[in-house]
Amino acid sequence: MIDTHSHVLPGIDDGSKSIEESIELCRIAASDGISTTVCTPHINFRYENGRGSIEQAFDALREAVEREGIPLELVKGAEVHMSPDILARVRERDLVTYNDNGRYLLLEFPFQRILTGEEEMVYRLRLASVVPVIAHPERIEYFMDNPDRLLQLVRQGALGQVTGGSILGLFGERPQRAAMTMIERDLVHVIASDAHDTKYRKPVLADAARAVEERFGAAKAKAMVLDTPRALVRGDDVDVPEPVERPQRGLGFFSLFSRRGGS
Repeated sequence: MIDTHSHVLPGIDDGSKSIEESIELCRIAASDGISTTVCTPHINFRYENGRGSIEQAFDALREAVEREGIPLELVKGAEVHMSPDILARVRERDLVTYNDNGRYLLLEFPFQRILTGEEEMVYRLRLASVVPVIAHPERIEYFMDNPDRLLQLVRQGALGQVTGGSILGLFGERPQRAAMTMIERDLVHVIASDAHDTKYRKPVLADAARAVEERFGAAKAKAMVLDTPRALVRGDDVDVPEPVERPQRGLGFFSLFSRRGGS
């Protein structure tokens, strides 16, 4: 499996606080069956990371992982908060895209306030040949309230990333319900951990992938944790299905639990 969203770099955002914690996060990821982790520290108003700070932390962790013999490949990236200067920073190569290939960018929208300009942002990024991958829309009020808003961005060429913990209900019932709806409607295309620590938000994907396989089939689960993430890392084209206008009958949220014996 390939994890396309994690905060495992030490000391540069609200994720890992030390190189020792980062090493343990990498051990957990490898033990869960993750072969590649994309390191995506925040770039926002609170954490003003740029290429320099990210590359310094990345190089330190990669050397430590190799020294410890952990079977995990690390890849550079960033989680970039929506801001007016994104396009300029992409052109200047200050922002780190997936694997620094210039093609896919993990884009974060505000969690609570009403969004404005999101369609224009996606449009301008696509004109610049950059594909935005929208981080955790199932936890963002704007998209939870109306998944059709996400559908419009996907039709413009954006991709969606759902957090594994949301699928498992770790963020509550509402994000879980939104996650299942978005998967059902092909509005999200990769499952990622969004790992921050070794206790509450671990770098794991296996349980979420199994839940998706049980509910939607093995092909979709594999696409979301391996095929599409691999394309993002390599900078390859991504073949995703057309988003669904409305959920299909009989595939609602509660059927997830009925298929699993009510557990």
